[in-house]
Amino acid sequence: MARPNTQAQRREDILQAAISLVEEADLAVLTIPQIADKLGKTSNAIRYYYPDVESLIAELARRSDLRFFENRRTLTATIPDLTDRLGAMMAAGLPTGPDDAEWRVIWMAVLDAGFDLHNREDVRSIYHRQVDLYESLLRDGAQAGTFALQQEARDIAMTLMSMEDYLGYRIVARDPQMSREIALRLMKGYAAVATQAKSL
Repeated sequence: MARPNTQAQRREDILQAAISLVEEADLAVLTIPQIADKLGKTSNAIRYYYPDVESLIAELARRSDLRFFENRRTLTATIPDLTDRLGAMMAAGLPTGPDDAEWRVIWMAVLDAGFDLHNREDVRSIYHRQVDLYESLLRDGAQAGTFALQQEARDIAMTLMSMEDYLGYRIVARDPQMSREIALRLMKGYAAVATQAKSL
């Protein structure tokens, strides 16, 4: 059996191969043999880590917890100014651009859950954990007197997350009228009104 750190690297290699394949084709046609071929492995070597495509897709969806929750929490914790922290949080949640493969694939994996979120707590919680990050920051800002919230903190947080998700989708879907810059401007505009923050 592979050592734990080797297993982690192999899982990462498999996920990166899946991301690359989805960029070339589509999540709906992804197969274990395709991934095996991409890595020069046997299908059974892939199934040792992910027995089927469904388990791999679920893992791709959970990656958003690392990028958009853990990494974002770590990043924003290093920014002392709460207004700057809010701006950084919004920027970190958006795709880097239309070619942000990881953002695109995570979104596809989340959508793969379909309209059945009440049975998919793993996917459902992704959105709400990020809302919690926004809400915590908004409450800290209100307590410090930096923000004068015009709505409940949770409502503002949910609106920002919904904007982030949908505008991010438009970016990676290559909508010619949407870009990272426009999306960030729209989010900051709403946040400025909702928090009365200066210099957002």
